[in-house]
Amino acid sequence: MARDALQVHLDAERLDADGFARRVAACEQAVDQTELLRIFADLPAPRPQLPSAEAPAEADEDMPPGVLAGCLALGLGIPVAIVVGAVYGTWWALAVPVAVTVAMAYVEHLRRPAPNRTCDGDPRASG
Repeated sequence: MARDALQVHLDAERLDADGFARRVAACEQAVDQTELLRIFADLPAPRPQLPSAEAPAEADEDMPPGVLAGCLALGLGIPVAIVVGAVYGTWWALAVPVAVTVAMAYVEHLRRPAPNRTCDGDPRASG
């Protein structure tokens, strides 16, 4: 989409070949919408269609299970670890719920695919 918009500007002679090439390269390296907007800041329409700044659709979904499990591990595990530490003198037990939560957060991180950035700025689009 961004390349197509730049092509329109090249065809309308608002950009020369070098400017077009530089902007296409910058577009391919852009990692967020702000960088894409800077590429088109001095150009009139057309511009690439960017997703709105509204909350993503995932925000409406329930909390991911890994986050819920982590909250439960900390919320329930730390008080239990404090009691066990006080009664038996094993204060190292405080590390168990924290370690479990960190491990679950890391597993959740590994389960989510890394976003692929494209010239169009849509992290879900593929090359």
